[in-house]
Amino acid sequence: MVDLEPISAVGFFAVSRRLEVHQIVVFDYLDTSGEYAKLMEDEESAQRELRTLTANMQSFLDREEVVINGMRVRPRVVSVDVGFRGSPEDIYIAFFIHFRGKPVKGENYYENVYEDEVAEYPIAAYWLFPPRSRVKTVEMSGEVIMLGPNVVAVKIEEGDRIHGYERIVFTL
Repeated sequence: MVDLEPISAVGFFAVSRRLEVHQIVVFDYLDTSGEYAKLMEDEESAQRELRTLTANMQSFLDREEVVINGMRVRPRVVSVDVGFRGSPEDIYIAFFIHFRGKPVKGENYYENVYEDEVAEYPIAAYWLFPPRSRVKTVEMSGEVIMLGPNVVAVKIEEGDRIHGYERIVFTL
């Protein structure tokens, strides 16, 4: 097994009017040995690694309790990609995730409950809601920044405590 050093993570959440959430999470890693690049050169090894990455992320998501408007929803990994940023040592792993809730008139909400942890690396998340939507309140660990009435950024630094609870209240 190749030992990757996590560098950072960024997540993008695009929410539709039908309350479909299309999520992309990109993790950056450092592999000073270059072993991961060698692993990914072999087609069979690469496919096995992609299956393992998918299963591991799905297992992680399955431990979360994601609720939209009072109904439990199940995020699903639909694809994963591995790439390199200019050198075999600079790796990214991108997960493509989908889940869906049922919209209601007036205020809608998203909630996620998961294990508390301490951030091992910087994390950023961006939520984009449809045009004319309004984010009313955001309850998340880290620094919450309203970039617009329908755009939220959340930034967590390495060493910050992540409290294992998220809630966004919004209108569509």
